[in-house]
Amino acid sequence: MPLKILSYNIQAAIGTKAYRQYVTRINRQVFNSKVKTKTLTDIAKFISDYDIACLQEVDLGGRRSGFKCQVDYLLGLSDFTHMSMQENRIIGNISRHGNAILSKHPQSNIRDLKLPGKRMGRGAVISRIDAPKPVYVLNVHLSLGEADQMTQIEYLAREVPSDVPLIIAGDFNCTATSRPITALAAALGMTSLMTPKDKTYPSWKPRKDFDHMLVSSHFMAHDTGAVDVRHSDHRPIKASLNY
Repeated sequence: MPLKILSYNIQAAIGTKAYRQYVTRINRQVFNSKVKTKTLTDIAKFISDYDIACLQEVDLGGRRSGFKCQVDYLLGLSDFTHMSMQENRIIGNISRHGNAILSKHPQSNIRDLKLPGKRMGRGAVISRIDAPKPVYVLNVHLSLGEADQMTQIEYLAREVPSDVPLIIAGDFNCTATSRPITALAAALGMTSLMTPKDKTYPSWKPRKDFDHMLVSSHFMAHDTGAVDVRHSDHRPIKASLNY
């Protein structure tokens, strides 16, 4: 059976669906609401079709999520049974930014990686997924500028395990043909599954391919690409992997 994996920047369930809503829905950056709970419920239902879900921009218990960890909420409403997470940045009592990996198989060897950069607050989490054949999954959310991205790519290339089935997925904030993506693939001997056609941002009219998935030579991939789902300002990406 193939391993079905998803990567999704869920924007803390704010649910932006137009540029103007970054302003008109600014209150959702600060306060929780029933609408956000409904969005989280919809996300939980959607991601349940996958064996592994790498999630970025999850709120881990700030005021904007009702002081409740969104990872716990998603775990409770979905078919996932295991999780790992890491926190990147805390803004007062308003928000706690983080990344998470949800899986239907046990996780071990979990590491919280704080990414270097001129502006701190980005991170990654790596976990061994003990599927029938174990795999390592690295979930990343890179900074916005290429200089920081290259520093972060170099750091990640040093930190990941070698000679193991490895999947790297996340919001890279750069395109498939960019220097950071090509450098990471070259440094680790991995294949980038997404192409410039797999545009994910903004979700309502995608123009940028910011979300990516790379795999080691252990895998054969099919059914890859962006998914037309609009619970966030990003669209998710998916792949089915045989190994």
